[in-house]
Amino acid sequence: MKKIFISFLCLFAISCQLGNSKSGARPGWIENPKDGAVGSCTTHVMGRHEQEELAISRARARLAGRYGVTVDQVKNITEVVSNESYSVSADTVTKQVISNKEVKAHVREVWHDRKKDVVWVWVYPVK
Repeated sequence: MKKIFISFLCLFAISCQLGNSKSGARPGWIENPKDGAVGSCTTHVMGRHEQEELAISRARARLAGRYGVTVDQVKNITEVVSNESYSVSADTVTKQVISNKEVKAHVREVWHDRKKDVVWVWVYPVK
């Protein structure tokens, strides 16, 4: 009886895992965003929310670039190592030059690659 119960649990666990494999598949819009744009961000020090916000910002910058908006980003990273302590600080300055154009975007879909901890965001223009 105990062996039958353990076998049943194993089969149940395997069937649950097989059911989840499709939902974890990489979506096609990452390679082919059509009229939209895709941005991504790997692990972020400030957590998942900031990771998603940075991915959205990158996707919007790509989308704006298609419409003649100039987006410049400058990032200064400072690393300090002394004895056994280590610290990193980063400052990012974003400059957008817009010549009588307004680019609006909505997030169409967000996908989190849990194996690599990468958030992918698909945005599209609002007309």
